[in-house]
This record gives sequence, structure tokens and C-alpha cells, in this order.
Amino acid sequence: METKNASKSSWAAAFAVASVWFGTHVGGGFATGNQVIQYFSQYGWTAAIFPVIAMGILAMVMYVAMSFAKLSGFDNYKDTFAALYPHPKMEILFEIFYIVIILAAVASAVAGAGEVMANFIGIEYVGAAKILCNVAIVAVLVLLSVFGIKLVMAASTVLSVAILLITACVIFSGLTTDMDAVVAQYLAVNNLEPAVYTDNLFGSIWSGIIVYAAFQCVSIAPMIAASSELTLKGIKRSVFLGWVMNGGALAASGYMLSKWYPVLKALQAAGVTGFTNALGIPNQTILNIAGIRLILVLFSLLLFCAFVSTCVTLVYTMVQRFQKMCLPNVIKSEKVRSAVVGFIVILICFALSLLGLSNIIKYAYGYDGYYAIFAVIIPVLIWGIPKVRRLKGEKKIEVNLENFVPEIGQISPEV
Repeated sequence: METKNASKSSWAAAFAVASVWFGTHVGGGFATGNQVIQYFSQYGWTAAIFPVIAMGILAMVMYVAMSFAKLSGFDNYKDTFAALYPHPKMEILFEIFYIVIILAAVASAVAGAGEVMANFIGIEYVGAAKILCNVAIVAVLVLLSVFGIKLVMAASTVLSVAILLITACVIFSGLTTDMDAVVAQYLAVNNLEPAVYTDNLFGSIWSGIIVYAAFQCVSIAPMIAASSELTLKGIKRSVFLGWVMNGGALAASGYMLSKWYPVLKALQAAGVTGFTNALGIPNQTILNIAGIRLILVLFSLLLFCAFVSTCVTLVYTMVQRFQKMCLPNVIKSEKVRSAVVGFIVILICFALSLLGLSNIIKYAYGYDGYYAIFAVIIPVLIWGIPKVRRLKGEKKIEVNLENFVPEIGQISPEV
């Protein structure tokens, strides 16, 4: 029994669970660099520090939620939040946050894949070109949703690992590229000055720490499910490793992109040909400027595949979640209900995708982050912490009672 418990609290088991958080967080928004620019790098030096603080706040919230789930015997977010809030029906608060962020993630993936396609073939991602590119992505999405869902889900892990490796190469390339040469080649030729950072310390704290941590609460749901076999010690270790992994990767990307931000912003603001959307997918732009063709091709291909994979997987998740509610008394066929739900989800996400990747990340993620502060973070801290303490106390008393087995003859009768 001790060996079994030890394996459930080992660093290896904790790392496996922490990787779920890492995989959920470091997706297309991170790989493009767009999300990092908007919430961190545009503010300058804080981009190397605030990601660690933001992930620390999320780690604390996540630890409380995961511990409460473990102590309560739950293995899913729905039961966990139904018991954590003062009233079970308040669980709808988390459901709203979760559904909105998933729809936004699918929409951003459609927009991101469309923009990757446009950039790679050398056309501006605006107007009719944007609509055509996004329609092409939706067509691929529908085909894969109908015929290739098993293939996509089987390949999703491999794609995630590949995109993480290639993103690490992008960060390394961005940090080692000669910036003086870039400035001379692009800014001096176009008679431009480097753009200035956004001078707003309060804004950088609010956006980069609080809001970012809030909308990343989407990782809580898969982490509760993934940690169901861990002990409380294992949960603590997994959250610590997740904080180090996510905070470290985000800080490295934030620091690299903060170096490039003045150049990319100046080129975009001036409307220099080929750079009118330099900050749309900044990592792709950096590789293009650096002239690292092989990595650029691999990055574009893998990012495109990762976006499509995200779309298919999340649409499938939404279909599984809602097809039973889609007029079951009218539509008897499960396949037809699934098709109806899938069509509605894809239609909503296509409409949102026309806003563009930057706007989706800025507004959809941002406003859902505002909502999550009050619907997820504050409730977890206010109601979750006392409940975890109470449950730990009850478990401790229960264990002590089980261990207290007096031997016969040790108790003397009172005289």
C-alpha cells in the first residue's frame, strides 16, 4: 500500500499531470506569439517577470480546486464546482466561463490557421482574403470532423510535442539574431524609428498578471481529471512543476518578443509592405526576418496542423457535451443531433474568426478573463480554502481513529 501511494505522489507522476497543464496552456495562442505580445511583451521589461507571477496565482487557485476535488472524491470539474460554490446550481458560472473560452479558442484557431496560410503564401490577411482563408479552414475542419476525428485525436499529442519543440527553436532564434542588423536592414531603409513600449505599469499588472491568470483557469478542468489518481502530496508537486514549466516558458517567450516588439510595431504601424500585420503571428514574422527558411517552413506547417487539430478536438468536445440536449424528443438519431450541434458550433466560431486572431485574444479572452476573476478565482479562494482546510482536518481525525487500535489488556478498569 505504501509503495502504491508513493508512486501516486512521485515526481514522475506529478510531472505527467503537470504536462497536461503545460499542453493546455502552451497552444496556438502561445506558439504564434500573439498572446504573449498582447499581455506581456508590449510593456517591456515586465515581460520576463510577470508571467511567473501570473502562473503563480493560477497555481495557487489550481491547487485549491484540485485538493478540494481529491478530498471530496470528485474527478471532474462539474461535480467539483457544484460542491465548492455555496449552491450547486452556481456551477453554471464555471460552465459559462468554460464554454466561452472554448468557443473563443476554436475561433482563434480558425483565424490563426487562416493567417498562417495567408502569410505563408504571401498575401495580406485582410478583407476577402481573410474570408476565403477562413472558409478554407472551415472546409478542412468539417471534413476532418466527419471523416478524420480519430486520426486527429491520435496525432494531437505528437503535434503538441512538435510545436513545443519548434517554438523553443523560434525563441532561441529570436534571442540570438543580430538585432542591430535587423534595425539597419528594415528600420533604417524605411526611415523609421523603433516603436516605444506601452508605458502603463498598472495596465501591465492588470492585463499580464490578473486577467491572464484568470482566463487560463480553463486549465483547471483537465487538471482535476488528470490528477484524480494522485495523492495530495502528488497534487502539490504537480502544481509546483506546472508553475515552473508554464511560468518559465512564458517568461522566455515574453522576454524574446519584448526585444522584437519595437521593430515589429514600427514596421506594422508604418504599413511597410509585407509587415502590415507583423504582430498577427510575430513568431512567424521573426523567422521570416531572420531568414531561417527551414524552421519557418516547419513552424508554419506544424502551427497550421496544431490549429486544425485544436479546432477538431474542441468542436468534438462541444458536440459530446451538448448533443444529448439538442431536442432529444424531436431528433432521435444521435448522429443527426451531433451534426446539428457541430454545425452550430462551427458557424459561431467562423463568425468570431472574422474578428481576427488579435481581436479574439484581446477581447474574447480578455473579457472572459474579467468574468473568471469573479466567477472562478475569487470563489475558489473564498469558499475553497476553508473547505479544503475542513476536509483535511476531517481526514486527519479519520486516519487517527483508524490507527488507534488499543491492545487487549492495555486498558485497566477504573477502581
